[in-house]
Amino acid sequence: MSTTINIVNHGLDFFVLGLVFWGIWMFRHPDRAKKGNLIAGTAMALAAGIVLFRHPPEHPYILAGAILIGSLAGIWVVSRIGMIQIPSMVAFQNGAGGLASFLIAFVELMRGNLDLVNEISGLLGLVMGAFTFSGSMIAAGKLANRLSQIPVLLKGHTLILGMNFLMVVGLMSFALGSTMSLTLGVWVWVVLVLAAGLFGILFAIRVGGADMPVLISFLNATTGLAAALCGMVLGNKLLISCGAAVAASGSILTHVMCQAMNRSLYRVFVPLIQKNDPLPGERIEPQPEDEKKQSRPETIDPLQDVAQRIRRSEKIVIVPGYGMAVAQAQFEVIALTQSLISMGKDVQFAIHPVAGRMPGHMNVLLAEAGVDYDLLKEMDDINPGFKDTDLVLVVGACDVVNPSAIKVNGSPISGMPILHVHEASHVVCCNLDERPGYSGVENPLYKDEKTTLLLGDAKQTLETLFLALSQGSTCNDASDFYEEHDVIQSAVAALLAAETVIVIPGYGMAQAQAQFEVVALSQMLQTMGKDVRFAIHPVAGRMPGHMNVLLAEADVEYERLYEMDDINPDFQKTDAAIIFGACDVVNPAAMDNPGTPISGMPILMAHNAKKVIVCNYDTKPGYSGVENPLYKDPKTVMAVGDAKATAILLMKELKKNT
Repeated sequence: MSTTINIVNHGLDFFVLGLVFWGIWMFRHPDRAKKGNLIAGTAMALAAGIVLFRHPPEHPYILAGAILIGSLAGIWVVSRIGMIQIPSMVAFQNGAGGLASFLIAFVELMRGNLDLVNEISGLLGLVMGAFTFSGSMIAAGKLANRLSQIPVLLKGHTLILGMNFLMVVGLMSFALGSTMSLTLGVWVWVVLVLAAGLFGILFAIRVGGADMPVLISFLNATTGLAAALCGMVLGNKLLISCGAAVAASGSILTHVMCQAMNRSLYRVFVPLIQKNDPLPGERIEPQPEDEKKQSRPETIDPLQDVAQRIRRSEKIVIVPGYGMAVAQAQFEVIALTQSLISMGKDVQFAIHPVAGRMPGHMNVLLAEAGVDYDLLKEMDDINPGFKDTDLVLVVGACDVVNPSAIKVNGSPISGMPILHVHEASHVVCCNLDERPGYSGVENPLYKDEKTTLLLGDAKQTLETLFLALSQGSTCNDASDFYEEHDVIQSAVAALLAAETVIVIPGYGMAQAQAQFEVVALSQMLQTMGKDVRFAIHPVAGRMPGHMNVLLAEADVEYERLYEMDDINPDFQKTDAAIIFGACDVVNPAAMDNPGTPISGMPILMAHNAKKVIVCNYDTKPGYSGVENPLYKDPKTVMAVGDAKATAILLMKELKKNT
């Protein structure tokens, strides 16, 4: 019987461990990572359940209360954490793992009756857990911008660390080599925890923001090691196996991160500062050649210049960086990407392995925004192709595209592999400012003659660029663009003056995937006190109910949807009718011009409204081929361009006027 129980127990252990490795293996593929996370989480829940089943708690109510408090705290934190805070949260949770490890080791040491191996494991678990906890808290503070991003170097820093290390070793040796009372043992273990915690602080503060991915992966490995050591003290094989797996994977990831930066682990944690090297945060003065380039004349309208360059480009590469994460601009990046692809451009993303603040940060952000995974290219794969690239769009990245890494010796990033964007025909940098990145090294790319700087908040810059491309698709020059802007002002004035508004969606809205923006605009008008309704023509889409489905996807209120026969009598009393991508279904020629393909077709009587705003891609006829006289009506405002872009621009202008 006991043999059977042992077989079952070992089988459960291997099953859970297999789930852990399966989940980790799935992390290798962006499209499977979410499922891998769920599998690994399930494995952890099963492991906890198995441990509780094998070792029933003496005080189940205390355990249940702790689980409840921890779960509620976790839910509260997750509900308030955005993607930009994920790296700092990961560091914090990693520290929590270290805290749990040294607390378990502390309790087991207090119980006593440990053999030499388990006592050594307990002391090591105590040290590694405390080190991981304090180091992770420093990392979390840096990642959350609560602590300085540049390395903090004390006078004789390495010597202080060495003395701290010897103190930890001495305390461990004293604890192992002497017979202590419980009281003395507690004091020794407390001092040991404090010494190990201090070591973690001193160790982490001199790691700069640019090296955070390496520090995080290293601390992840130490968390796994601390857990495995606790497993040895507890005699829990499952904890040993899972902890060892985490330690191994964290160690491999640390090695990969160091390779990506072309630096040894020692040099990451012990930065070499020479007399002629710039200190962290110190600016490198531009060379005479740079100063000459700096004096080049600026274009009158850099945004319009960039829009024109994009239209002329065939191959475009987008480089996301940490600045994109800070600005939360990933959704705007994807919207712009989709627009470029619809224009027939060859678009790819260049992903530097340490572009974010933790390994895979950029992949996670772009996946959140719904990127096509086939567009993501790793540094080694895309670097050879930059010389054949027409335009590179850098969004919030600096160090990972800084040519100084390969052209200047002795700087903090010398020798670090970078994305070779400087080899492209033209580079556009959408960065907040021209200041150096976390390395403190000036980026000569900003002063290159073929670089255009679009400085400011990346999210706003990309929105404006998206609008310029969309509105400019029917414009020949900048003057046409500003004429379109005047049209938007006229449309905004009509909406502000209106008390009743009817929104008419059409197939053009579906093509532009603008339903979310159209519904958001209607909600904004509602909050301004307008009476807003949707008029649905039965054949507005390409199948019955098409518009209803699209608007339902955007969470429109169903009571605001009106069928043609119900709403047509109300157009005469309506202050403004706003049309998104509809033509034939609002074409008065169906009633006024016999003999046309749409003669006699029932239409929405938008022309009876006091003011009509048409947000269509162009002024061409619809699928019937019949010209729409509504477009030339004096009371009609024609906002030509992408419907999604027009809706966004209308909301921005309305917000300015409220």
